[in-house]
Amino acid sequence: VLYFCSLLLLIQSGIMQVYAGRIYGGKEAVAHSRPYMVLLEKAVANNLKPGSFCDFLVREDFVMTAAHCNGGSIKVKLGVHNVQQEQGQERLVKQAFLHPNYDEEYNNDIMLLKGKIFTDHVRPIGLPLTKDEEVPKDCLVSGWGHTIRNVKQGSPVLQDLNETLDENQLCSDNHQVCSSGLNGPAQGDSGDPLVCNGVAYGVVSTKTRNNIYMHIPDFLD
Repeated sequence: VLYFCSLLLLIQSGIMQVYAGRIYGGKEAVAHSRPYMVLLEKAVANNLKPGSFCDFLVREDFVMTAAHCNGGSIKVKLGVHNVQQEQGQERLVKQAFLHPNYDEEYNNDIMLLKGKIFTDHVRPIGLPLTKDEEVPKDCLVSGWGHTIRNVKQGSPVLQDLNETLDENQLCSDNHQVCSSGLNGPAQGDSGDPLVCNGVAYGVVSTKTRNNIYMHIPDFLD
């Protein structure tokens, strides 16, 4: 049974940490203008709630997403804008590669999925060339996650949101970059790419006081 990544609340020292996933404050993307976007679906027999996450194509046989989206049988859907009106192209994931140092505190929250994924109507997105590249400040996040607070329903159409990264882009020592404000990703968009100048520099991970993205240049090896 397909299910949504459940909302997780951790109250520690007054800080609320949640699974990332909603794009609040976004707008509908131009249909099929993000050909790297992939819809990830998990099947777990003991969970009865349907749902999905997002990830993105980085090579013809690999997609990148958040490690906390792992679990159960995984399939991906490509070439979709409106999930209620388009079938897209489904592919089963053959193997998942979690970062070996991923933990429940969302450190190293990054994962690669391997399978026969590439199709005629999708295109991989580029990655940074070196680990020393500075992340541009003005970026874009896209996804099908929730758009209205307190309404547990994903968007049927792909949403875009412009994000401006904090001045202190490396917001911690855990290979992360951050943005601030009420708008941004939260539930249902885990694994979304943070795209800056047409390159994927981050992966939507978690939210505390900030929106947190894994810093892809640190994981190029």
